[in-house]
Amino acid sequence: MPALPIRTKLSLAVVLASGLAAGNVAAQLEEVVVTAQKRSQSLQDIPISISAYDEQAIEAMRLIDAQDLGLVSPSLQMPAYPTSSNNLALFIRGIGNADSMVITKDPTVGLYYDGVYAARSSGLLADLSELERVEILRGPQGTLYGRNSTAGAINFINAKPTGELGFKQTVGVGNLDSWRATTHLNLPRMAGISAKLTGAFSDRDGWVDNSGPNRIPGLEYTDYYKKENQGYRIALRYDGVENLLVDYSYDYSDMTTGSGYFQYAGPAGGYAGDGSLITNSFRDRLKETRTPTGGGRYAYYLPETKTEVEGHNLTIQYEINDQLTLKSITGYRNLDDDLSQNFAQAFGDAGSLEVWTSTNDDQFSQELQLVGSAERLNYVAGLYYYNENGDQSEEQYLDRATYDLTGIQAFTLPTYAPCSGLPGGPYAQCAGIPFVNYLPIFLGEYTIKTDIESWAGFGQATWTPNMLDDKLDLTLGLRYTDDQRDASRTNDGLPWNLFGPGKSSSDKDKVDYTAVVDYNWTDEVSTYAKVATGFRSGGSSRNSLDFNQSFDQETVTSYELGWKSQLMDNHLRFNGAAYYMEVDDIILDYLPDPVNAPNVVEVFNSGDANIYGVEADIQAAITERLLVSFNYAYLDYDINNAIFPDGSD
Repeated sequence: MPALPIRTKLSLAVVLASGLAAGNVAAQLEEVVVTAQKRSQSLQDIPISISAYDEQAIEAMRLIDAQDLGLVSPSLQMPAYPTSSNNLALFIRGIGNADSMVITKDPTVGLYYDGVYAARSSGLLADLSELERVEILRGPQGTLYGRNSTAGAINFINAKPTGELGFKQTVGVGNLDSWRATTHLNLPRMAGISAKLTGAFSDRDGWVDNSGPNRIPGLEYTDYYKKENQGYRIALRYDGVENLLVDYSYDYSDMTTGSGYFQYAGPAGGYAGDGSLITNSFRDRLKETRTPTGGGRYAYYLPETKTEVEGHNLTIQYEINDQLTLKSITGYRNLDDDLSQNFAQAFGDAGSLEVWTSTNDDQFSQELQLVGSAERLNYVAGLYYYNENGDQSEEQYLDRATYDLTGIQAFTLPTYAPCSGLPGGPYAQCAGIPFVNYLPIFLGEYTIKTDIESWAGFGQATWTPNMLDDKLDLTLGLRYTDDQRDASRTNDGLPWNLFGPGKSSSDKDKVDYTAVVDYNWTDEVSTYAKVATGFRSGGSSRNSLDFNQSFDQETVTSYELGWKSQLMDNHLRFNGAAYYMEVDDIILDYLPDPVNAPNVVEVFNSGDANIYGVEADIQAAITERLLVSFNYAYLDYDINNAIFPDGSD
């Protein structure tokens, strides 16, 4: 397979904010403290390609929700998935998973809320206000973060209760009748307990009208890309016992959106309203004329998509002595998602494909960490358990806004349909009744159930040998993971339902490692060389014809050279990295018949990829109130030896 196009990303931000420039006469950059290695460290001291943004930076750069992070962090892309703006597609260094709502396939970017792993990025468009910090780690994080972090990891750290009475309210308005409001209330500390309450609300009208004269009372005709969000968070902190710190939080978010708007380019072949064949040369005109936006002839039945996410987090830290801390992180998260997709606008006057997907996903995780230090040695060791249970059902209907013989019929009747007449023609009939009278046609329903259980043990240590004036640090980390998965698919038994019943399972284990050599040339400049591995779990192909087959793990080995520098008396920070990654047994999607059966997707392992890139992240404090940020990412990659199931490459 030939090399794919080079991708380059560059962004520049000029920020007027006293908070970002430290707000002092010296106009120096503030130290950024992160917990990327399970202990508090300066951003400049850890040999990781990482971006971190605290509360002041988030506010100064006007970052509203998680999707905005892709605008300021090198090598990070976070576009909304086309069919649901509640679901973000996360990519770091070119590796990602477009649709995290496929519960039989795991993501490649580890997503964490206060250290608790979240398998699905639905609901990630939550408000970023009042975060203490967000950390974006680039490259495989297989040792400390584990499975499904082959591209990197993102950790959202929420601000903790202050223990003092405080109130903060923000309100904003915009076009499309949009508005946004956030409320934060800190309560005074009592009996060793501090509390904080947060509420975030936003609303925006759709920006593609779903209008037309054919509206039927009682049906929903939501505008495309409408969005309405509300979220709540309760945080409690107990510090009434010496050496003991307990944090509990509960978060809930409710998101309502309208479907995305699709421009359909036309099929490779088909039939027009009079039964004549549509040729490929007609495709461009279909793209332009089939789907007028706004004020069209037909309004389409378009229910809203609703997503509810809730989570519990309990973190307990006990300081055994000055050099040893025991930490427990317990998490539970639940996702309920009712996704409505209507592709009517793609099919124009002819018809539409309605897809309703209902998902319930529960996950529980428990992590124990032992964080310690000794003479010339810092270490962390831990045990991890994770369980996820998912239930996902999908219904598909063929519908039409109204029947119009002059409209282009983009579908053809399946050969096994009990009908007579010309497939795709205007008078195809079933038992002598015009085909249109059967709309909407129920194409079928299937249900997927998954059960995932994972165990892991890990450890990482950094040693400073008594040589080279203590400027050299050596790090070694190991993690063992046992990953068990079971999945099943059932259907409604209709003869034309392509997705038959089946079961699949897998039981895999994997050892990942990290090795780093870090050298501090001065107090302000350091360089590091790093090799790290990671893996993405295997799974099942949700929309395959044969559900009894599963696909295997995808593995990554990364080689990285990086540098950290704080220059010009802390006025300039210049960090960067150059990397090379080898991806083996790539998990690929394959459509056997994209024209006649675009809903059939086979997932399989094949081939390997080589990824090369360089990143730069620069911040300069120009004056007390002016900070300039610049980041750049260059990526080049090719995929080799990928053979599709039909033998093509």
